[in-house]
Order: sequence, then C-alpha cells, then structure tokens
Amino acid sequence: MTDQVTPLADGEQPVDTNKLVQTLIDLFSDNELNELCYELRLDPENLKAIYKVDKAREMVNYFHRRRRLNVLITVLREQRPHITLENLLLKEGAFDPIAAELPTTLPSAPEDTSNTMLVSKSLVSLLRLLARPDMRAAVVAFQTDFQAASSQIDQMNDFKMAHDLFQELENRYFLIQNDERRLPADDLAWDSIAINEPELQGKISDLRAVTQRPTFAAEEARWMAQLEKASDNIRVGVEQFDLDELKRGTSLLYRVLNRTPSRINAQLVSTATALRLDALEQAMQTINTNLSTSDLGRDSMVEEIANGVAALGGLDDRLTVLVKEHNAWQEIDDELRRVEGTLNQGIDELDDAWFDLEPMARNLAAGQSAEWATELNDVVDKLDEALRDKVIVTVRRLFRRFQSQVRRRFRQVDLELLTLCQDLQRVGESLDLLLRQFEK
Repeated sequence: MTDQVTPLADGEQPVDTNKLVQTLIDLFSDNELNELCYELRLDPENLKAIYKVDKAREMVNYFHRRRRLNVLITVLREQRPHITLENLLLKEGAFDPIAAELPTTLPSAPEDTSNTMLVSKSLVSLLRLLARPDMRAAVVAFQTDFQAASSQIDQMNDFKMAHDLFQELENRYFLIQNDERRLPADDLAWDSIAINEPELQGKISDLRAVTQRPTFAAEEARWMAQLEKASDNIRVGVEQFDLDELKRGTSLLYRVLNRTPSRINAQLVSTATALRLDALEQAMQTINTNLSTSDLGRDSMVEEIANGVAALGGLDDRLTVLVKEHNAWQEIDDELRRVEGTLNQGIDELDDAWFDLEPMARNLAAGQSAEWATELNDVVDKLDEALRDKVIVTVRRLFRRFQSQVRRRFRQVDLELLTLCQDLQRVGESLDLLLRQFEK
C-alpha cells in the first residue's frame, strides 16, 4: 500500500478557493488537469471550460458546491506533495468570492459535537486504521457498505443542488415577470429586465450542468429542453424588445417551475428513504467491536469510532422522522391542490375529502406544542364546524387558511430535510476520502 496523505487538520480554517484555483493553474498543465479530473472521477467535459484557467476554477466550484473540497485537496497533495495546508488557507480578514456563496471549512474543531462532525471524525479514524495491516482487512470488508452510502449521499446532493438552483431561478423569474407586467406602458421596464435576464440565463446554464450527472435519468432532458426553449424566447424578447416573445418565454418557464421542482423534491425524498445509514452504522459497529478486543482497545481512535456509531444512529433517526413527516404533508398538499380547483363549483368535493384530510392533519399536530400545531388545530376545528353547518363562504375562507398553514409547515419540513442533506455532505466527503484509500 502506498503512503497515505495525512488527513486534513482539525480546526475551523477556511480554505482560500482563489489560492486553490491558482495552485491548479500554476502546477498543472491542461492535460494534467484532465488527468486530475479522471482521478477524481469527474469527466472534464462536464466542466464546460475550454481554457485552463476556466477549467481550474470550474473544478474548484464543482467540489465546493458539493462540499467535497477536502477530497480535491487530498488528491492535489498526493499529486504535488510539496503543497502544505498553510499554502491554501484564507488569511484573516481576506475575502473569498467563491467561499462567500457557500461556507467551506476544513473539518471542525473537536468541540463541535454535532452528529455529522462525530461521524466525520469517526470515518477519518478508520482512514488512519488502514495504515495498520492487521486492521486493514477489517475495514476493507465493509467497502461495499461505505461505497453505497457515499453514492446515495452523492445522489441526494445532486437533487438538492437542482432544488436550490430552481429556487434561485424562480426568484429571477418573479423579478422579470413583475417587470413584464409594466409593459408596454412603461418602456423603462426593459432596462430592469435586461439586468435580470443574464442572471436567469446563468441559473439555467447551472441546471444544465447538474442534469448531466448520472443521477438524472434521460427523461430529465424533457424539462431541460423546455427550459432551453424558454431561455431562447426570453433572450430574443429582451434583445428585440419583443413583448410577445418575452411572454412566450416566461409562460413556458412558469410551467416548468410549477411542475418540476416538486418532482425533484420527490426524487430527493425517495433517495433519502433509500439511504441505508443503518447499514453503515452496523458496519462501523462491527469494526468497533473488533477494535475493542485488539491492542487498540484504549486508543482515542476507538472512542472516536464508537462516538461515530452512536451519531449515525441519531442521523438515521432524524432522517427517518423527516422523511415520514415530509411524505405526510406531501399527501395532504396533493389532496388540497386537487380540491382547490373545485371550490368555485361548490364544497361537495372538499366535504368528501375532509373525511381523510381532517384525521391526517390532526395526527401530524398531535403531541406538538409548537405554534404551527396550535394554529393548525384551531383552523381544523373551525373548518370542521363550518363544513357541518354548510356555511359555504366560511368554508372557502377557512380552506384557504388551512391550505396556507399546511404549506408553511410543509416548506419548513422541506427546509429541514434539505439542511440534513447538507449536513450529510460532510459525511459523504469523509467516506470519499476513506474509499480512496481502499484503492491503494
């Protein structure tokens, strides 16, 4: 086995991504950057960069967004051993434009007791164990489990990236759409649209890059093709001051925004449901049991691995609860969307659906002391009474209030699930570093 690169040091030491980009430019030729990409299992064609300077920056952006900078730095130091961590750290008070988009640090300090940090430290301890021939076999035996977890976390990350980009795209759409309403009465609206249009095009370009990942099936090209068409329409509309063309583009973009993000969110939840953190926990527990009977029984690595096993259980429990609640709110929201379109004709459809909706909502609020649960129970009581009394005007008003509260809570659970996905990226990074050593 070749010598291992020492795992990155502990401490909240931000990486200066500009220095990292410049290091790649200075120490690697264009062909060597391509080889580095393949070493990192990244197709250089996906970087969409022709010149070396752009390729280096796109590489750093790619790993930065995926919270895998430590993997890039580890491989970089394998290729160029003279590079030290001190060469790559951000000086105090300095500004890093890439890091401003997404905070990137080396592994956190020991006092960080979050579950993700404990799991990350535990996996780094396993990495150090690979240096011992008597322990290597015990760790490598679970390579398949580690690989599966890393792959699933990677897929969750892809869906989360697409989800976030759609949110940013939607923000740009609303800015353009609001200005569009001022036309043709106010020609100055074109100036404002011209400012936001390049940003919108950039988000569509970012989505195009994300959907080229293996995570996304071929059918994803359908909504991407619609985005491309909308992009072209909007660009032509802005360049030629053609309001009809602009409206065609924003209308098509709205249809994509109204359908696709929820589908991506469903795929994210499905992937999270399939994530076998329990298998990873069992693998590490078995390794820990073997270590307790070895001469490492009192070693600090054993304690770190034991802490990681317990933390994995906490992450798994949290993920299970969030996915279950997310699916429940999704079911209610789907039913509300179906009923919403019938309210103008009467309340019969809602009356029938309430047989299922009422207990579903109460079950989700049961045992909860948070403000959202109290408010939800209150509106459920009032809507239930209004439906019994057949007070149509009151029913419609309370339905809108109920729907609003459901969607607010649904968005909150969605945000918590996305945050957990982000937390799991740190675990995925540590798994990737560990898996690299299996190949040596």
